[in-house]
Amino acid sequence: MSASRALHAVPLHCGFACVMRALVVLAAATVVAAPGSLLAVRGASRAPRMQPDLHHGLPTAAESLAGRWRLLAAEDLGPGGSVARHPWGAHPVGSIVVESGSCYLQIMSTDVPSFVVDKPVAEQMKAMLLSSYIAYSGPCTVNETEGSVTLKVHAAWRPDYVGTEQKRYFRFDNGKLLFGPAPNSIRSGGETFTRRLTLERVQ
Repeated sequence: MSASRALHAVPLHCGFACVMRALVVLAAATVVAAPGSLLAVRGASRAPRMQPDLHHGLPTAAESLAGRWRLLAAEDLGPGGSVARHPWGAHPVGSIVVESGSCYLQIMSTDVPSFVVDKPVAEQMKAMLLSSYIAYSGPCTVNETEGSVTLKVHAAWRPDYVGTEQKRYFRFDNGKLLFGPAPNSIRSGGETFTRRLTLERVQ
């Protein structure tokens, strides 16, 4: 029964109970229950069902890598996976910044250098700088499938790095960033090492 017919069907002499029955009929004619949803007004267009976005809230590798990271440790691992040496000493300082397609990395040893007295200090400082400090920056691209970042070096602490492409690999372990070149790519004194930087997020 339509709403207008329900109202006109009420006799003039009908009491309170008749009026209430008519109102119930009116409500039933106006409001219907849509299967699987809350009550919906008849004639209103039904909103399309939203499919769950399984990827919503799951960051990509680029999103996870973006930000500023503080260096906690820099280690060279031997063939068995144990720490063989510390290339910038036991307590280096440094950071990695990845933001808007650009990357910046710097690491410095905190060990106090000792200079001999029979050589110019400036010459000794130059040699020490190459072995105790590293820094380079430039545009970078992240391959989230491979877990790698490739940086086109625009500026560096040593001239032969400028213009090169430096590829580094990364993964995340309990909130820490593990970062470094390809495994077994560091060679020194006839030995081969895997360099591993461990960092924590600053922002």
